[in-house]
Amino acid sequence: MATSLEKRIALLETARAKSNLKAMTDEELDAYIKTLEVGSPAFYDAVIARVLRHRSAFPVVVDDPEHAGGGHDIY
Repeated sequence: MATSLEKRIALLETARAKSNLKAMTDEELDAYIKTLEVGSPAFYDAVIARVLRHRSAFPVVVDDPEHAGGGHDIY
């Protein structure tokens, strides 16, 4: 039979697994990430969600003749 503490832990783990990452603020998501086990699928989901929220500060160069791209003959 599970103890009260074990039941509470199970409830918290279930709630954590069902977290709505999109509904969290940046601060909430940062705090949530800190509670996760590094390397777990939930950790990676949360970190990726956090990174994808903000566009990169670096512009993406679409047509750079120095790099492979559409229409360039690169062997």
